[in-house]
Amino acid sequence: MASFLSVWVSTFGVIFAIIDPFGYVPIFLTMTAKDTEEQRRRMLKKACLTAFVVLTGSAFLGNAILKFFGISISALQISGGLILLVIAFEMVKVIPTPEKITPFEENEGREKEDISIIPLAIPMLSGPASIASVVVLSARGESLSLYAAIILSILLTLAFTYLILRSASKIFRQVGITGLNVMTRIMGLLLSAMAVQFIINGYLGIK
Repeated sequence: MASFLSVWVSTFGVIFAIIDPFGYVPIFLTMTAKDTEEQRRRMLKKACLTAFVVLTGSAFLGNAILKFFGISISALQISGGLILLVIAFEMVKVIPTPEKITPFEENEGREKEDISIIPLAIPMLSGPASIASVVVLSARGESLSLYAAIILSILLTLAFTYLILRSASKIFRQVGITGLNVMTRIMGLLLSAMAVQFIINGYLGIK
């Protein structure tokens, strides 16, 4: 039980930090400015369900993909850690990198009647970074407890994401853009530590 709990805590921390639902509050409000609360809830449910299917599928197919391309777990841990480190640096504004959603995708979201699949589910909630993170996490082994921890982490993260974005208007009024930036930077600090741990684990796996 203790082992499962420790795996789940680290897994949940990575997935929640990489999705960073607080960072999407202003973008979500902009893209759904003309929608009613009921329309927002409906699109959120559809987006979170789609993201859950994509990320869960990535977790189960991760090892098969690695074996097919002949990629070692250590190589994936190091490369995945480096990717997460770059994203973490961007979140804490250490280095400038492209946003997780481009201005074109954001503008397209404003014009679409239904943003649930694109761009909300993909690439916002289940983009390349979150998919890569799930694959790296699932590559640590093939035990049922590991997959259970990953699936539970994905489920809880998307449940929190639904609740956060559903209350986006209230959150934005309470904390403002400065408060959201602080939350994103805290997530970035946590993610950077987890990314370094991935790199260390990958290096130790080579020796």
